[in-house]
Formats: sequence, C-alpha cells, structure tokens
Amino acid sequence: MNEKPKVMVLGTFHMRYTPDLQRVELNDVLLNDRQREIREVVDRLKEFKPTKIALEVEKDKDEPLNEEYHKYLNGDLTLEVDEIHQFGFRAASELRHGRLYAIDWMESVGNRGLGQVMEWAKVEQPEMYQHINDTYRTKLQLNVNPPDIYEMVKQCNSESRIKLDHEMYMAVARIGKDTNYVGIDWVRWWYQRNLIIYSNLAEITSSPDDRTLLIIGSGHVQLVTQFLGESGLVDLVSPNDYLK
Repeated sequence: MNEKPKVMVLGTFHMRYTPDLQRVELNDVLLNDRQREIREVVDRLKEFKPTKIALEVEKDKDEPLNEEYHKYLNGDLTLEVDEIHQFGFRAASELRHGRLYAIDWMESVGNRGLGQVMEWAKVEQPEMYQHINDTYRTKLQLNVNPPDIYEMVKQCNSESRIKLDHEMYMAVARIGKDTNYVGIDWVRWWYQRNLIIYSNLAEITSSPDDRTLLIIGSGHVQLVTQFLGESGLVDLVSPNDYLK
C-alpha cells in the first residue's frame, strides 16, 4: 500500500482578537512568560517534523507573505503579535523551511457577513439570537486561568470545543424566516471558504513525503479535517498527539 502524505490541522485563537476578559493579560505576547508558552507550542509543532507550513493567509498574498518571511530570516523583521508570526514564522525558520504557503480565501460572493446575520437575528429572531449567545458564544470563550497560551491552544484543539464551534454554525444556518435564508447566506460562504482551503492544501500536499502543518483559527478545524478525511488523499495527524 502506498503511503499517503500527512496533514496536521492545528486550531488556534487569533492573538489580536482575544476576548476582552483575557486581553489585559495576553495583549503583550512579547513578555517572558508569554514567550515561554509560545516556545512550548512551537517545540511541540516541530516534533511533527512538518516539511511544509500553511497559514491562514489569502492565497493571492502568498508572495508578500514570503517576502515578509524572508525579511524575518534575514533579521530585518520583528515578529508581530499574531499566530502567523509567533507560531508559523518561528517554526518554519527553526525547521529551515525556504518558504511558507498561503491557502486562505476571503472573497465576497454577495453574502451577508456573520455580524450582519447576527444583527438581523437580534431584531427579527431574538429567541435564536439569545440561544446562540447562551449556548455557544459564551461557552466558546477560552477560560484558562491564569491565561496561558499553550493551554489555550490545547483547549482550541479539544474535541468538545471543535464540535461546539461547528454546532454554532449549524445554529446560524437556522436564522431566517420563510424563504429568507439569512443564516444560510453566510454558512454557504463559510463552506465555500473551507472547501477552497482544503483544495489549496491538497494542491501543496501531493508527495508521499509531504508532512503539511496548517495553522488556522479553530473554527475551521471541523470542516477542513472533514474534507481532508473524506478525500482519501492524506492521513490526518491530530495535534493532540503532540500537545501533551
């Protein structure tokens, strides 16, 4: 049997958009404690021995992404406060990767944004709006006390949280009245975005020797891993095997 390439999908929080409750403690990831926690994540990712690292950056920005990465390699760039730099650039440079891979897509297809959908529900379907807030949004906050980046990444990749995240989008799909499918207008875009991410990943993960690491917001994990698994093209490796 021919060996398949391997893919690890690491879900993470967006460092710039951490909930206000924890922003005070996490806003400066350059502090020594935060850097130690980031170092722990990077060390675990390196144990997977990825040959390629893909990031949540739009594919048409692949060239500027790599220009920025090479500035970092040359000592001409200070890492910014985001997971792309703190996890992606660090891991890739220490593994001596020559480049990174942008695999995201964010184009509009005439859909409402998620914020617009929720604002519609707040006025037209307040019971559903309250249900989503109470059942999902509050429970999806990263409750790590004291805040710890390594523990927050572990929490992002727990099976229960990934399941809850996806369930919330299924609830969003129920927003609307009669034939006005307000929530589905956004959810179809969300599925399209994740299908494109899957397709771009499959494009760069073609050799049996490829070991691709994708670093992406945790809300994407359910669909991207589903599409990869259903494709039969790759073997999925769980980050939980490394985040001990």
